[in-house]
Amino acid sequence: MHRAFGLDQIHEKQPAKKTNPFSIYTVAELSVRENGGKPFRFEHQSNSISTLTAQLEAEKAARDKGYEVWVVLDIRQVST
Repeated sequence: MHRAFGLDQIHEKQPAKKTNPFSIYTVAELSVRENGGKPFRFEHQSNSISTLTAQLEAEKAARDKGYEVWVVLDIRQVST
């Protein structure tokens, strides 16, 4: 009877994902320019709560896109 209903097979349960109801991330805003052009605002979102780490990640992301970093405008932590 168990076999007819498929109850004889053991199914492994996947662990439930632990979700944090309070997520904190850091937003870094940089002034960048491309090939000597006009500067514009570049925004990068980091999962780190460290402002220094977020700044370094933002600068690296801007350089990877071919932008020249001029100045850090703002670094703020955002919680949802």
